[in-house]
Amino acid sequence: MKRNPFNTNNRLHYDPFYQDHEVQINHGPLIEENLSRTLNCFNKALEKYPRVCAMRFDLHIPDNYFSAVLNDNDLVNKFFSSLRSQIQCSQHRSRKLGNRVHETDVRYTWVREVSSTGRVHYHLTLLLNHDAYAHIGDFNLESNNMYSRIHKAWARALGVLMDDLVGLIHIPQNPTYLIRRDDPQSFDEAFFRSSYLCKMATKEFGQGFHTFGCSRI
Repeated sequence: MKRNPFNTNNRLHYDPFYQDHEVQINHGPLIEENLSRTLNCFNKALEKYPRVCAMRFDLHIPDNYFSAVLNDNDLVNKFFSSLRSQIQCSQHRSRKLGNRVHETDVRYTWVREVSSTGRVHYHLTLLLNHDAYAHIGDFNLESNNMYSRIHKAWARALGVLMDDLVGLIHIPQNPTYLIRRDDPQSFDEAFFRSSYLCKMATKEFGQGFHTFGCSRI
């Protein structure tokens, strides 16, 4: 088993399948420990909910942002704290109005990368109860949907106004996946997409901070 030359605690995965699930290897080897944690995160979500919505998006840090805050991953922790709080508040308001509310845990995986120009960014996969949230929603910041919540959470984490987020959040094509407990193909499609986060390339190793993280629930 080959090891990551920049972090020998990491084992490298070159095979196009991981535990019978297809993974992306076109960008080079994957970090096996991160594949394992991603698979565990997906499995835990499906153990609790028969249908799970997976959402893929990217968060960028402004070029002129304070360099000191890049010494850890506090920004992404603040992002998820805000997102979780917004979801809880939204569901609480809906419940008070007498609406039926489907509870959801907030599960996720994230990876920190640096571009060829030195720009730090995060790739993320968010896993929610599909009965609670099925889509990112319209690209409208005034809407009460996940699109606006993602923007509010990143603005709060960065300490900037919503108007300052132009170019800092990327929603890729086909960002959402419906994963059904009784449909292995739906699982495989979403896991394949998320395996991109496990690649060794474009990471900053040996800097004193984690390059990959996931929810602990």
